[in-house]
Amino acid sequence: MFRRWLREYYLLSRAEQRALMILSLSLLLAVAVRVTVQLLPVREPPGMAEFMQENREILAALDRMDSLSSERASRGPAADAPHVPDGGSRPRAPLGAQAPDLGKREPIPINRADSAQLLPLPGIGPVFSGRIIRYRELLGGFVSVHQLSEVYGLGPETVERIEASILVDTTAIRRLDMNSASFSDLLRHPYLDYADVQALVRYRDFNGRIGSVGEIRENHLLSDSTLTRIIPYMDFDR
Repeated sequence: MFRRWLREYYLLSRAEQRALMILSLSLLLAVAVRVTVQLLPVREPPGMAEFMQENREILAALDRMDSLSSERASRGPAADAPHVPDGGSRPRAPLGAQAPDLGKREPIPINRADSAQLLPLPGIGPVFSGRIIRYRELLGGFVSVHQLSEVYGLGPETVERIEASILVDTTAIRRLDMNSASFSDLLRHPYLDYADVQALVRYRDFNGRIGSVGEIRENHLLSDSTLTRIIPYMDFDR
């Protein structure tokens, strides 16, 4: 059989013989590498022994803590209470210690407060306090505490909880001059959309100025609902 293989081998072309030899050598090399890898000793990574020892110590400490917890639970809460002599009283706080403030806080002026001053309000964290300040700047100030429900994510339940802690000072409102404000300034206000601003600016450019709220209502420049909301922020002095 081997002779037959040799005859068939030598009947191959030189290129075919070379390819067959390369394939045979590759197979032998792959087998040799695999055998060598299996015979190599397996070594632990550096520091593995110390790591395993630390794990064992941590597990032992946790076991001791569990044992102590079980022992305390079986003795009951009275076992850990501080000892009070018969006829005595518990230690009192030093005379100079400050008692907790249990009184009501002063209402927070919502139109003048910064985000840090809003943090003590229930349900108001850093995210909502920042949103309230940003919305206040867009509005020009709050004229009602119920406008807080327009802040993204702030529900009416939370507004109801903080209502008593909020002071609305309308003297701090920043008004829009309807005769000098630019198109972009008017459009920035949350209560005006593009069509509203376009109607106001076109009327103002054609007539020279807007005289009053009544003029806006008579010419149907804004819807009644929009006009009612935007009136506190309007100014016609210029």
